[in-house]
Amino acid sequence: MKRLSLLLTVFCFALLADSVASAAAPLNIIPEALHIVRAEFGLFNASGFVPSNRVPLVEGQTYGWRIVVKTNKAKVRWREEFTLPVAPVTWGDAEVKGMSSVSENRRVSVMEREETPVDGVMVNSWAVAAGDPVGHHVMRVLIDNRYEYIFQFDVQSAPQHTKKVLQ
Repeated sequence: MKRLSLLLTVFCFALLADSVASAAAPLNIIPEALHIVRAEFGLFNASGFVPSNRVPLVEGQTYGWRIVVKTNKAKVRWREEFTLPVAPVTWGDAEVKGMSSVSENRRVSVMEREETPVDGVMVNSWAVAAGDPVGHHVMRVLIDNRYEYIFQFDVQSAPQHTKKVLQ
């Protein structure tokens, strides 16, 4: 009887030790990682993206930010707060198609999205519309609730091509 009791005790300790070791063993879970490679603001045109902090007040000119990420996450969350110097005539399609909110004074729009980066790139763009204000604009972009980028740029009247009058 003593031998059976000793064997049973040893067996129970072995079983307990094995379950404790299993619980302490690291799981093969890879934590979701997100690293920002580059964040920039600029113009979009036929030849691609051109970094710039000046946007010409030309109807249809697209501009915005692009952020290059390295991640194993399926989707990345971003939030953009876009502040204008004065309220625009209209926020255009954005008011209908996806702006989360517009401030009471109509100078600030907020957009929030969750998207899959395409080849590691996330982009948000706007197009100059009739009635858009000139002056200093600010876009505050928050990526994954951790990384903040503030893009400051000026929307400027397109230069007038003047002819020199010869006398």
